[in-house]
Amino acid sequence: MKTVEQKKENTLLTVILCGSLVNGACSLAVGSLIPFFRGAYGLSYEGSGMLISMLSAGNMIAILLMGFLPLWVGRRKSVILTAVWMMVAYAMFLSGIGGAALLPFACLLLGISKGGLTNFSNTMISTLPPQKSAVSFNLLHGAYAMGALIVPILLVAFTAHNFGAWKYMAGLLFVMAAATLIAIIFVPLPNENLKKRARDADFGFVKHKNFWLSAVILFFYVSTEYAITGWLVTYFQDIGILSDNASQMMSSLLWLVMFLGRMLGAAISVKVSCRAMLAVDGIGLIGFFVLAFFSHSATPIIIGIIGVGFFMATIYPSATSLGVSSVKGNDIGISAMTLAGSIGGIITPAAVGFVAGKAGIQAGMGVVAITTILLLLTIMLAFFINKPKKN
Repeated sequence: MKTVEQKKENTLLTVILCGSLVNGACSLAVGSLIPFFRGAYGLSYEGSGMLISMLSAGNMIAILLMGFLPLWVGRRKSVILTAVWMMVAYAMFLSGIGGAALLPFACLLLGISKGGLTNFSNTMISTLPPQKSAVSFNLLHGAYAMGALIVPILLVAFTAHNFGAWKYMAGLLFVMAAATLIAIIFVPLPNENLKKRARDADFGFVKHKNFWLSAVILFFYVSTEYAITGWLVTYFQDIGILSDNASQMMSSLLWLVMFLGRMLGAAISVKVSCRAMLAVDGIGLIGFFVLAFFSHSATPIIIGIIGVGFFMATIYPSATSLGVSSVKGNDIGISAMTLAGSIGGIITPAAVGFVAGKAGIQAGMGVVAITTILLLLTIMLAFFINKPKKN
């Protein structure tokens, strides 16, 4: 028989996983929508890269806020104050208010909601029992991947005969964002001490080496993930090897494999250390990235995308698990660790757009090749520093 506490944990986990699915759908939709924004507003490479970077900037703002805001108003009010902007952003996409000039602002708001939901979800899962927490981190990111993979499929279905029908997709995402907000308002949360204030904040996590290793890994991983997912569709459309619809399907293929990889990760995380999973992922990712983005025919591109998705799948949850013992239940610690990733997510997509505008989209993707190399080096550093102790 499940205890009352276990039932509350499972209810909270269900809402968090559903919220993560919606977060993935709404956040990662920007990369798939960029070709439609470019067609409607005539955006340049630099302007397109700015949209992805503004999404990351909003994410960073929310993560900074979510480190301290719960100490003042509580976790529920904090996540509501950030999650609501997802609806506002999609209302702006739907209405077209401000045209191209306000697209970056809408992406900034979307990033704020993404960061708020992500930080809240990570903090809530860190409060679960250790073994359940390790599995739940993989489930959380699996749900995010599921949300991301459905968007390009639906987008192709909506726009098959009408370019402007991408707004139907935006309308669906608006409804999903509203449903998520309602669920968060009513779900039971763990007890917290609302008498705490910012002066009582716990910064002890900065003394733990695994906090810093996790933060650096997340920096390079999010740099790589955001650049790949944000530019993937545009890249394959512009180099002309794949059709427009096939390019959209590469995004869904990537997230489908990431979803399956994260489900596999959740199954084996109780037997395989995050240290070992990170090492295998880092090596596999760099090999398949080169195959996917520097090939000149469809077959190796598809194989490469499958490999990239599979080896990317468990890097974020494994890196988070590596550092979670130093930040368990600490809103500021979770926020600081997640912040490192968001900084990378701001810099790299914009850098890809800048280089692509000067030297072409293939040169732009060379920036991502550099971040994958740096990611591997950081992972190997963590691997050797965290050698199992001999009995």
